[in-house]
Amino acid sequence: MKKKFSLFEQLENNIQAIEDINSSIKITLGPTGKNGIICNKQGNLKIITTGSILLNSLEFQSNSANVILKLFQQASSKTSTISGDGSTTTILLACELLKSSLRLLSNGYNSILLSNGFKRISYFFLDKILEFSVPISNGNQILGLLKTNLGKKVNNNLFLLLKDCISKIGRDGLVLVEENISEQNEIELIQGIELDKGFASSYFVTDLKNFQVVFEKPYVLITNIAIESINQIRDIIEYVKTTNRPLVIVAEQINKEIISTLVLNNLQKKIKVVVIQYKGIQFKKTGILEDLSLLTHSNYFVSNIKQSNNSLTINDLGHAEKIIVNKNKSTFIISKFAKLIGERRINELNRELLNSESEYEKSIFKTRIARLSGNIAKIKIGVSNKYEIDEQKQKIENALQTIKSSLEEGILPGGGSFYFFLREELSNWSSLNLIGEEIISSFIVLEALFYPFYQLCINTNNEDKRFYFTEKLLKLGYPYGYNFLENRIVQTINEGLVDSSKSIRAILWNSLSIISTIITSE
Repeated sequence: MKKKFSLFEQLENNIQAIEDINSSIKITLGPTGKNGIICNKQGNLKIITTGSILLNSLEFQSNSANVILKLFQQASSKTSTISGDGSTTTILLACELLKSSLRLLSNGYNSILLSNGFKRISYFFLDKILEFSVPISNGNQILGLLKTNLGKKVNNNLFLLLKDCISKIGRDGLVLVEENISEQNEIELIQGIELDKGFASSYFVTDLKNFQVVFEKPYVLITNIAIESINQIRDIIEYVKTTNRPLVIVAEQINKEIISTLVLNNLQKKIKVVVIQYKGIQFKKTGILEDLSLLTHSNYFVSNIKQSNNSLTINDLGHAEKIIVNKNKSTFIISKFAKLIGERRINELNRELLNSESEYEKSIFKTRIARLSGNIAKIKIGVSNKYEIDEQKQKIENALQTIKSSLEEGILPGGGSFYFFLREELSNWSSLNLIGEEIISSFIVLEALFYPFYQLCINTNNEDKRFYFTEKLLKLGYPYGYNFLENRIVQTINEGLVDSSKSIRAILWNSLSIISTIITSE
């Protein structure tokens, strides 16, 4: 018999569950937020630095409370996936919105009208975020983003390394984070290229913890010939077996039976292999495979003009220093000598760029030039203990993802202050555009928008000053905010106290959307 979900049959229990979720998650908010630690039945510990991951470890006895929990998990995970940050704030806002909504609904207010109000407000917020968003114009703003995200959770030496790393690789670079065998934090710049396709089968995975394939010094085969028979690559497989080196196959068409055969050989440890299957014309038009074959010294062009039997030989193989293949992307780290070849190709592409007429062609050439000249920075975290390394790795990766999303959609005042400025905008807009009980939804949102800032005050031991700070910032107006790390009021955009516009957009949209769904469910 299916269990029934009801918001109101166990109203007090559900509100208590929301309070419990809020209490569990709020510790991770802000530059001085704490981490969570979870332990499974086997006794393995895991450090949690984000609200979305911490939320996944919670569970309640009540069925309706667990339904609310799962919906919150979806909202926070979506925010984290979109922007790399903001999962904790999404949950905290959702908790405040739902608690207030349930109290009103239990007193007879119409859930459909409240839901309509939330939906209209979410679209209004999208327009306002677009209006206020400021594009990143200098390196100080990127460093401000980095500092806002990392706070005091990484040591100063590591922060300075990251700062140096970002300045060297530029906005198009890639940063990898891994453990160092020494006790020192180090940075290493390497040449590499990224492909927006992952492994063809999860059975190729070698690193189960991170669910990825990692090969050192693999051979690389890149071809657009349809591989329909194992005989086409038999010579290559036999040769790779004798060398005991891994093989990476990048192919447009490869028979499923061949993939199954390679999976079986991989599982039986007869050969280390991974297949990356690309589909779609964009890989040919953007020239990424040509660039990859050039940098890995593989004969992609020779393979293009194979005759009759379409057999591939060991002469078609290239090589790389390292490859990391995830579910949706692959990173090829190439030798430093390939940089010289890449520079030669960049000169050729620059000449073609000058002769190109359409904007589409120019954008492709610019992308290829950036790809060939871009570096990959490898941050090596010094060994102290396994849990600290996991914690710092999570924080760095989330911060870098936030920087990328900020480069895409711009920045807004940070430290929870932007929500203050939205309050005034929402108050004016709702009085003119919402009708009937829809206006009640705006009162709920107006109250909830204070919460992120108040919780930041609590987490930084400024709880008794929160109303004073609020009054001061409302008086100063946009774009002033409070820097909790330096304990002073600052002009956020100039001082680098900023948040990603993409993150704030995802936070507000996902929290309002999930509450709109919950209150209209039975």
